Amino acid sequence: MSQLTGEVAVVTGAGRGIGRAIALRYAEEGAAVVVSARSTDEIEETASLIRAAGGRAAAHTANVTDLASVQALLDFTTTEFGAPTILVNNAGGGVPGTSGRFENMDPEAIVRGLNLNLIAAIHLTRLALPAMLEAGHGHIINVASGAGMVGMPYLVPYGVSKTGIIRFSEMLALELEGRGVAVFSFTPGNVLSKLTDPMWPIRESLAANPPENFSWIFPPGHELEDKGWYPPERAAEMATFLASGKADAVSGKFFAAHYDEHEIVAQAERVGREELYALRVPTLDGLEPSILYGERARKQADATS
Repeated sequence: MSQLTGEVAVVTGAGRGIGRAIALRYAEEGAAVVVSARSTDEIEETASLIRAAGGRAAAHTANVTDLASVQALLDFTTTEFGAPTILVNNAGGGVPGTSGRFENMDPEAIVRGLNLNLIAAIHLTRLALPAMLEAGHGHIINVASGAGMVGMPYLVPYGVSKTGIIRFSEMLALELEGRGVAVFSFTPGNVLSKLTDPMWPIRESLAANPPENFSWIFPPGHELEDKGWYPPERAAEMATFLASGKADAVSGKFFAAHYDEHEIVAQAERVGREELYALRVPTLDGLEPSILYGERARKQADATS
């Protein structure tokens, strides 16, 4: 049996790149998939590719920053295939006016960036969650970024949004523990896409002579090397693993394209006990502990001893 047989998935930002790759893989694994984005032509193409391969798919144009549009997306999904059991919050990206020096950014652009890269995922999750809880089954997968794990200048609204996505995923997972719904965040790494394609042919010269803000985002000798990039299919592989139920023991954790997701799950007890793959504050005295996680780990240890 395919990994996602019987599931109903909604994938935002599914017109191209990472979102399309996830949608194609989900359909291949047996899920009925609703693909959504603002570009009707692109999502219709994604849906056509799925149907041509024998899968089930429908396309619905939506603006994830508009609540009425998001509700219409979920209503459409329920009518077509049933209530969604998998939600992939993938839509997002750069917003004009939100890169460069913070003091020069357009305040309204900052709000647009936060809405697209953080608030939209929170809203869509809020609207999709009740049906999952009623069914006692669901997976919410939020596409984050390495920019949410480390501090870097010149991308403040984007980085803050992705940090929020990671923390939102963890906090919601704690609320949902024992209720049948798992939540994850993950970064696909640097992926060749419409946004990054122009950089690929000139990556060596960009690394050697970066503009002011570029060297922080792609440090010379690291991110612009070939090994720092991943195909969108790697993101699809990760998203499928997280949606399959195999990782539910580490719900709330952050994953990345270069992590071994199977090993993380294999060491789920240690991951929980040591608070790994989560946003924490290292101090001079070690990692700032979480009382909640510490107590939870102790209870788990007592239960298995």
